[in-house]
Amino acid sequence: MNEIKIEKLWQWFIANEQQIIEIIRNESVSENIIENIDNLILDLGMFTWQIGEGKNKPWFFTISPNGDRELIKVSQIIIERAPNLKNWEFNYSKPAKEWDRMFIIYDSIMNEQHIDASNWKFVALQNGDGMIELILEAANIEHLDRETATTAAELFVTSEIGEETKIQKVISVEIVDQMGPQHNSQKTGIRDLKQHLNEL
Repeated sequence: MNEIKIEKLWQWFIANEQQIIEIIRNESVSENIIENIDNLILDLGMFTWQIGEGKNKPWFFTISPNGDRELIKVSQIIIERAPNLKNWEFNYSKPAKEWDRMFIIYDSIMNEQHIDASNWKFVALQNGDGMIELILEAANIEHLDRETATTAAELFVTSEIGEETKIQKVISVEIVDQMGPQHNSQKTGIRDLKQHLNEL
């Protein structure tokens, strides 16, 4: 890990903190600021990033390893080097959301699709390595093409349990309109997913 590149990121962040906050407050876009963050983050690896209103402090800045088991080790190091700023909480992966399980994605022809996952069901199958093969039952996604449905499933699981837990515990996510008869007796309401995985 290139310590100089990490230091460059955080020095730039400190120098531009107020501009970043103004962008969030005004919900505006500054191409210059976004381009700088993009370049500084990508210089460290194939990460993505998010900024917004925080839970415990006014704002958050997340560096996501894109679901990569190896990259999360690097993002942890990057965040360990983050400055202690009173207005910011820093995350090395996308945290679990406190949410209504409703979200928007774009399908293969870029149409906006509103997804309500609040009544989905799940089955968690543990393989020989202790990893989870997750099956989601979502009767309200049958109108989506397969690629969009899979994207919705992956996005939902990351949002529901957090990226780190997904990387550590979930090896695959499958989404179906209706659970097979062999799994019907095992399926559980989606609201129990986080607790179920935490107990494994």
